[in-house]
Amino acid sequence: MVHHVIDMHGVMLGVAIPRTGSPLDDFREARRQVYAALTSDRASSEVSTPAGPMTLEDHIDQVVSDDLVLHGWDLARATGQDETIPPADVRRLWATATSVPPELMERFRTPGAFGPGIEVYGAEVPAPADAPLQDRLLGYVGRDPVSKKF
Repeated sequence: MVHHVIDMHGVMLGVAIPRTGSPLDDFREARRQVYAALTSDRASSEVSTPAGPMTLEDHIDQVVSDDLVLHGWDLARATGQDETIPPADVRRLWATATSVPPELMERFRTPGAFGPGIEVYGAEVPAPADAPLQDRLLGYVGRDPVSKKF
């Protein structure tokens, strides 16, 4: 999971993040490179994304920021920690995910559609309409919020 997060930082930047053998050090390097890009002239440059052209800053915000929230949940689930996502993040991610056009969502759910090893969302896991918004969000992006299996 941590390697995937590091890889996605690199995908956003268009570079491979070097590996040292320490996931924590590698994550810190990925974070450093993202910060460097965001504080440079490059942040306002336009990049091509699956959702269309946008600035690098917006692309990082929409992908890396969301990835960190969702994978934080994944790591909490896998390690038996508190899985609660801050409500503001849940609302923001729900609004973002449910606004994706159906044809793009289909590509997001197709493993490898955006390159080898890149999987944006899994198949939807249905959640009851009256389930908490966090559960509906997780199901919508392909996670099972009820099963304790990871």
